[in-house]
Amino acid sequence: MLDIIIVNYNSTDCLLNCLKSLYGTLADLSANVFVQDNGSRDGVGRINRQFPEVHFCQNKSNIGFASAVNNALKQCSAPYVVLLNPDSLVKKGFFINILQYMTDNPNVGIIGPKILDGDGKIQGSARSFPTPLTAFFGRKSLITRLFPNNPVTTSNVLTTQSDGKTPMEVDWVSGACMVINKKAIDKVGVLDERFFIYWEDADWCRRMRDAGWKVVYFPKSCVIHHVGVSSDQFLIRSLFEFHKSVYLLFEKYSKPSSLMLTFLIISGLFLRFCFVVASSGFTLWIKKYPIFRKPEAKRVLRPIKKRIKILRMIARLNIGGPAIHVFLLSRGLNTIKFDSRLITGIISPQEGNMGYLFDSVDMAPIVIPELQREISVWMDLKTIGKIFRALLHEKPDIVHTHTAKAGTSARIAALMYNLTNKKNVRVVHTFHGHIFEGYFSKGISLFFIWIERLLATVTDVVIVISETQKNDLVKKYHIAPADKIRTIELGFDLKPFLTCSSLKGRFKTELGVKNDTALIGIIGRLVPIKHHIMFFKAAKAYLQMNPEIDTKFVVVGDGELKKELRSYCQAQGLSAHVIFCGWLKNISYVYADLSILALTSLNEGTPVSIIEAMAASVPVIATNVGGVRDLLGKSDPYQNKNGFSICQRGILCQRNNSKGFAEGIKFITEVQDSNTINRIANARLFAKERYSKNRLIQDVEYLYAELMAH
Repeated sequence: MLDIIIVNYNSTDCLLNCLKSLYGTLADLSANVFVQDNGSRDGVGRINRQFPEVHFCQNKSNIGFASAVNNALKQCSAPYVVLLNPDSLVKKGFFINILQYMTDNPNVGIIGPKILDGDGKIQGSARSFPTPLTAFFGRKSLITRLFPNNPVTTSNVLTTQSDGKTPMEVDWVSGACMVINKKAIDKVGVLDERFFIYWEDADWCRRMRDAGWKVVYFPKSCVIHHVGVSSDQFLIRSLFEFHKSVYLLFEKYSKPSSLMLTFLIISGLFLRFCFVVASSGFTLWIKKYPIFRKPEAKRVLRPIKKRIKILRMIARLNIGGPAIHVFLLSRGLNTIKFDSRLITGIISPQEGNMGYLFDSVDMAPIVIPELQREISVWMDLKTIGKIFRALLHEKPDIVHTHTAKAGTSARIAALMYNLTNKKNVRVVHTFHGHIFEGYFSKGISLFFIWIERLLATVTDVVIVISETQKNDLVKKYHIAPADKIRTIELGFDLKPFLTCSSLKGRFKTELGVKNDTALIGIIGRLVPIKHHIMFFKAAKAYLQMNPEIDTKFVVVGDGELKKELRSYCQAQGLSAHVIFCGWLKNISYVYADLSILALTSLNEGTPVSIIEAMAASVPVIATNVGGVRDLLGKSDPYQNKNGFSICQRGILCQRNNSKGFAEGIKFITEVQDSNTINRIANARLFAKERYSKNRLIQDVEYLYAELMAH
C-alpha cells in the first residue's frame, strides 16, 4: 500500500500526463493518490473528470509546497509515502525496485530515484548539504555548466559519483520525487512550512539523518522531470522564495553566528537575487523583442529537404585574410546543402574596408554596429544581446565565429541560447591568429588566455590555420585538447596572383619610379603588431650597406600608426626612400613589380601577403612568428647565415633583428643562382596546391556535415 502526494500549481496539462504514467506503472500495487492544488486557474477540474479515483483538494490560494504536502500527510496511513512533482513522468518498474529496497533496508528514511531531464540528461538530484560554495558550484551554476567535472561540483552534486546502478547514501535528495518511510515521518515530523518553496527537501533529509535515518540515492528506479513548469508561472516570487529559503536553511543549521556574518550572508543573497532577476528579465526581453525581422513580402520558400543553417560571425570586414576567408565561405558553400548568413560589426575609421566584397553577394551581411574592435563593457553586452536575438530569429544549426572579438561575444550568446532554449547549436571558432603575444602586457594576455580556455569548453570544434598554431594552442597556451582542434588551412582565389606577370610595369609607373628600381614591399595594417619600425630599421641598414643600388621601400596599407611611422621615416632620413601607398584594391599588379615581399610582424596566424607573394613568384623574407614557418618550410642547417636562415620557400629571420633582416634582403638581391630559382618555384607550387579556395570550401563543408551527423 502506498500514499502518493502531488502538489499542483497551474501545471494541469503536465499533471494529467503524470497521472497517466503513474497509474500505468502501479500495475497491481494499491495506492491512494492525493492531489493538492494551490489555486490553479488552468482548468484543474479536468482532474476529477479524467481521474475520479484521485483524492483531490483545491486550496483557495497558493499556500506553498510544504503546507500543501502537510495537508495531504494528515490523510496518509500507508507504510510508504511518495512525493511527486506534477511535471514528472514515472518510468516502468519504478515501484517494484524501490519498494523492495526499502523493505530490505528498514533503516532508510528517504530514498530518491534517478531523475532525468526531458532530453535524457541526468539531473543532479542527489547532493551534499549546501555550503556557501553551492551558490557558485551548484548543479545549475555557470561554473558547473562550463566545468561539470570540477572537484567542488562533484563533491556537491553526488550523482556525478554514481555508477548508475548501485544505491548510494547521500546527504539529501530532490523533492521532485522521493519515497519516504512513514515511520520516519512519525518520528521526525512533517515538512517545515516556513519553506514556501525550495530547500524544504534538504531540510527534511537533514532532520532524517540527524534522527538516525539513512537518505539514499537509488538509480535503478527512474522518473523524467521537466524542471520549473510550476515555478516559471510566478518567476519573481519563485526567485524570492528560493533566496529566502536559502537564508532560512543557513539560519536553522549554522552555529550561533556574528552579526557581521549574518549581514554578509543577507547582503550576498540580496545581490544574487538582483543579479538573477536582472539576467532572467534580460533573457525574456530579448525573446520578446527580436530585432531581425524579415518582411513578409521577401520571404523565400525553402526546399523541403532541410539545409544545414550556418550563422557566421566576424568582428569586422577590415582588409586582411579573415575578411577574404569569410567571403569565400559565404559565397562558396554548396547552397543545396547549406544556408549561410553572416553577421559582422563595423570597422574603425583608420582601417581599410573589404565590405565591398559582399556587394555582389545576394544576401548582404547583418551588421551589428556595437560589434567593434574597441573594448567597451556596455557595447560588448549590447553585442551579446543582439547576437542572442539573431540566434532566436535565425535558429541556426551551427554558429561559426572568426576573430577574437566576435568569437567571445558570439560564443557567450550561443551558450545563453542553448541553455535558455534547450537547444544544441554546434559552435565552431576559427583562430586566424591569436592575441596572446605581442598585443598586450603579460597580465592582460594571461587574462585573455583564461577567457579562451573557458570559451573552448563550450566550443565543439576549434579551427586553426596551421600546425604551428595548433601546437601553440595545445602545448604552449593550453587553450583546448588536441582532439578538439582541427587544422584547416586558408584558401584563396589565387588566379590574379598566378597570372599577374602580365601587369608588370604598371605599379612602377603609378609610383613614378624607373623600371630598374628595386621595390621591397610590406603589405598590411599600420598597427603595432606588424612592427613596421623593424622594417624601416632594416631599410636604413640595407641602404647603408648598398648605397649604389636604386631601391625603394613600399608600404601598402593604412592604420592608426600612419602619422607616427611617417614621422619616424622623416627623422631617420628615409623619406626619399620610403613610399606610403595606403590601401590598394586588386593589388595583384603590386606583386608584379615587387622585388621582395617583407613581413616583420611580432605575431601572425597565416599571413595572406606571403601566400599571395609566393603565388606571384615574389621572394619572401619574414620574421619567424606564428604560422610563417609553416609557409616558408624547413631551414637548411648548412646554409644558416648571419642573422637569417634559408628555408625551402623563403628567408626567415628572428623578431626584432633588423640587422639580420637587412642581411637577408641583401642575400636575396645579390644571389640569383639555381637554388634561388628553385626556392621561388617551390613556393609558387606550394601556394597553388595548398591554398586553393576549392580545398578550403570542401574542408569546411566536410566539417559541418560531420558535426551535424553526431
